[in-house]
Amino acid sequence: MKKSYTKKLFYFIFLSSVMGFAQEVGDTMGGEFVANPSNTSCLTAADYTSYFEQIDINKAALNAAGTLLPITEGSSVLFDWPVAQAAGFDYNSVWSISSYADHDPASGSIEDYNCGTRTYDSGSYDHQGIDIYIWPFWWKQMDDEQAHVIAAADGQIIFKNDGSFDRNCSFNSDPWNAVYVLHDDGSIAWYGHMKNGSLTTKVVGDMVSIGEYLGAIGSSGNSTGPHLHFEVYDASSSLIDPYAGACNDWNATSWWTAQKPYINPQINAVLTHDAPIVFNPCPTTETANIKTEFEPNSTIFFGKYLKDQQPGTSAVNTVLDPSGSIYSNWTQNFTTFYYSSWWLNSITINDFEGVWTWRVAYNGETVETEFLVSTLGVNDNDVLGLRLFPNPTLDNLHVASAVAVKSYAVYDFNGKQILTAPLSGTLQNIDVSILSAGVYFIELKGAEGRQTQIERFVKR
Repeated sequence: MKKSYTKKLFYFIFLSSVMGFAQEVGDTMGGEFVANPSNTSCLTAADYTSYFEQIDINKAALNAAGTLLPITEGSSVLFDWPVAQAAGFDYNSVWSISSYADHDPASGSIEDYNCGTRTYDSGSYDHQGIDIYIWPFWWKQMDDEQAHVIAAADGQIIFKNDGSFDRNCSFNSDPWNAVYVLHDDGSIAWYGHMKNGSLTTKVVGDMVSIGEYLGAIGSSGNSTGPHLHFEVYDASSSLIDPYAGACNDWNATSWWTAQKPYINPQINAVLTHDAPIVFNPCPTTETANIKTEFEPNSTIFFGKYLKDQQPGTSAVNTVLDPSGSIYSNWTQNFTTFYYSSWWLNSITINDFEGVWTWRVAYNGETVETEFLVSTLGVNDNDVLGLRLFPNPTLDNLHVASAVAVKSYAVYDFNGKQILTAPLSGTLQNIDVSILSAGVYFIELKGAEGRQTQIERFVKR
């Protein structure tokens, strides 16, 4: 039931105070990223009828076969968070919330569990679940399957449907790709809008464990962008809101193991770019222009991506050179609440080669990333079609190539060989956890033996 975020994209000078230490900071570019501005219904009445009927059919079939999950009297399920970042990526967070469930049954009137208005009513549909959207770069994250849907509790798959188009931008008649999980207290959690073909290979009747992969977030069904719609029913098929709050009259207690705050200001990512971001029309993937390696004297765009940006708060931004000294530092003050926001500042760096640091402190949290400044010669001829990610990396370096490779070798900054091993195929995972933090080079050889390519990477 998620929608695409229509971005209120605009470039403008935001109210900010800039304290330049060594380098002038360019004007602030950015703004709000808005989810489902048109309040598109996640499910139709016909969808609900169809899905409830199929759940009942499957429960009856499993019960007849003696394989239906037994219901334990007096038990009560508690949920962990149903979204997690995939291994191999290193954003601080990959999600934000656009809508909670609407508790006001009056048409055109809305009220979420906290008595606020973080929900919607389309006139014919009161939002009945939680919409958790991908942020930042939701189409890019969807393409990379960076945001996973995971089981919020142990249970049994009671219904599953896949195969629907997953790049929807508006209301439509497509079914969504979804997994429905029955718990031992008789409740059922619906996980909807997933990416086509990404769903777990498990089938109806199979058991899943808390935290287990169910699929990748997508935009199937009635959706305007990649998000998870999480909806819950108790054993009597009554709608449940997992959040406890003053205006939740459906259930008295929280169904979360640890209920998240209603407003949750956080840094989702800090990234470096070689050009401004282009948020393309839905469903075209964003032109993110993310880059972690730069020539000396380059102009770098320093990006920060926030959720639940609060008025009256500030973000302290710092760029550190390879010696750890402050190269530039500035503070951005916020006057507006945004569910999600993005901000860019450009700075021209000097010729100090090595690993630099881009750091943002916001709401008691500090997140940083590293980038490399170097003119050291490498083979710029992309003969193998290599892609290394994440870069910088902490433990694992994923190597994707257009052609098969047969071996690799890792060298330190002084040219000393540190690691070497054979490889096979076009997608590999290399364990670099034993390396100390620093800059390294990886040399890969093609399977035919004549193709060689060298790339830089940074170990955190």
